[in-house]
Amino acid sequence: MILRVATIFLTIIILALTSLGDALAAEDQELLYSLGYTFQTSLKERLRGFASTIYEQQYAAGEIFGTQNELDIYGGVTFDLKERIRIEGGLGYYYIHRDVANNTHELRLWQSGTLDWPESLGLVRRFVIHHRFRIEERFRNNQENGSLAFRFRYRLAFAFPFNRYTVEPGAFYAPAKFELYVPLGDDNEGLFSQQVRFTVGIGYVFNQDWKGELRYAWQRSRDTIDQDLRLGNHFIELRVSTSIRIKDLIKAR
Repeated sequence: MILRVATIFLTIIILALTSLGDALAAEDQELLYSLGYTFQTSLKERLRGFASTIYEQQYAAGEIFGTQNELDIYGGVTFDLKERIRIEGGLGYYYIHRDVANNTHELRLWQSGTLDWPESLGLVRRFVIHHRFRIEERFRNNQENGSLAFRFRYRLAFAFPFNRYTVEPGAFYAPAKFELYVPLGDDNEGLFSQQVRFTVGIGYVFNQDWKGELRYAWQRSRDTIDQDLRLGNHFIELRVSTSIRIKDLIKAR
């Protein structure tokens, strides 16, 4: 019964996203499709490492092959200070290819802290909220010049399981996120560093190691130089992630 309900819900999501793509193309708005994979492994008891690869394709009205594509490759480590408090550091490479402008290469460092609060019990624990505070150092080059910019990000997120009390193997769940991007200091290139993004979707936990999510995100961006210039983007995202312990990999040999 639960599988049927989840299948129907997923079908509705796919049909709605397809209709959204057609509507956006008719209204001359931008639609982006994004595929991503994340790998995470335990290094020690409270220390974990992770790596992700994301490919993103952007479409505008009347375009068949897309107007822009982006490749993100990044990784880092997380350390659990307490059960619900973590710190994180990472490094990433971001490449953007454009048909009508210079391509952009970006090397990004970041440091962040995360907090899961409130710590609820019973049925209410489905609404435990995940808070993340991040500082980024962005080294960018667009084939003409390079620049250094700083950005602050805050993310509020939760995942509501439909058929379990927690997001565990066999659970269908609805992920939801709100994220705010704020430039620190002067961003002379005006690359829309000031952003707000909302994300909703549906996910399934296949087992202790694998899970997948299909998500829709809406993003609003404002140019840091021309305050009247704003852009709205819509994202359709497919994410797959796995978590494997190094000890298990060694035992498997």
